[in-house]
Amino acid sequence: MSTSKLIKDITNEFEKIGDGYNICGVVDDKGGVYPLGADTKVLSTIFELISRPLVSVVAKANGFNVVEPTVQNHYPDFTLLKDESDKQKIAIDVKTTYRNKPTDKFGYTLGGYTSFIKPGNESKNIVYPFTDYALHLVIGFIYDRVAQKKSASHKIYSVEQLAEIERPYKNVEVFVQEKWRISSDRAGSGNTTNIGSINGLLSDFADGKGPFESEEEFLTYWRGYGKTAAHRKDAYKNISEFRALNK
Repeated sequence: MSTSKLIKDITNEFEKIGDGYNICGVVDDKGGVYPLGADTKVLSTIFELISRPLVSVVAKANGFNVVEPTVQNHYPDFTLLKDESDKQKIAIDVKTTYRNKPTDKFGYTLGGYTSFIKPGNESKNIVYPFTDYALHLVIGFIYDRVAQKKSASHKIYSVEQLAEIERPYKNVEVFVQEKWRISSDRAGSGNTTNIGSINGLLSDFADGKGPFESEEEFLTYWRGYGKTAAHRKDAYKNISEFRALNK
């Protein structure tokens, strides 16, 4: 199936759930509700859980199976495949971040550039070898962060009290786009070896307004990107310098 159709199908599934992002907390078998709190790791897990059944619906409708990692911190969150021998597998990764107000720009980290994209490391920290994947998609969530009193998360509510639970987020938006189209030409997360995304508004991500002209250019760039600033000093540190060296 075409990339544009797959992106459209996934996007349509998210549009169907409307305000279904109003998750109140975690419920135990006695009906006790534990509020989520504002921890970004917890919220990222929540959005991944929301994504799971929607991805499954799209996969089933298009004749794919879905495989999830059995090891923590392995890429991607979901693999769509016809069968284990399929060499056209589709990677779908869920990314979540927040903003303080709707007009703020935002960004993500998009995985390491010293692991599976490097020749020789094709099986490092990835569910199937990198060469088995023909397409890499990102489902990106962005939400407005809501300030909370820490004491609020210490109370256990009943199901009848759901309306009293303050949500730690609001104005959830989502996009689906190819990874290379939203990648920037700079590393993210300070000193870690992560690929940084563009820094922009939702429309920039939905439209894929990254600097790369193709996935091939994206891969060549990041495979050769220096691990540290010192390594990049005599090579390249941005897309303009990369293109100048590869005329």
